[in-house]
Amino acid sequence: MTHDVAVEHAGAVHRRDLARLFRLLVAAAFIVALVLVGFDNRTKVRIGYVFGHAQAPVWVVVVGSALAGMLIAALAGRRRA
Repeated sequence: MTHDVAVEHAGAVHRRDLARLFRLLVAAAFIVALVLVGFDNRTKVRIGYVFGHAQAPVWVVVVGSALAGMLIAALAGRRRA
């Protein structure tokens, strides 16, 4: 009987490890995609603010937006927990 419980828990740990691996692979694919977009988009664009404007390469805008989105998602996830 004890052996069956150990086998069940071993499967749970294995599934949890697979979920972590999947999240890591998705994050890695996302980072690779951002890097590829960055290499392909080096031209400068105008960024308008409430009090003025600036110019930056497209890849900076894309990466900055992605990082801001990840920060907002992480903060929203902490608030729910």
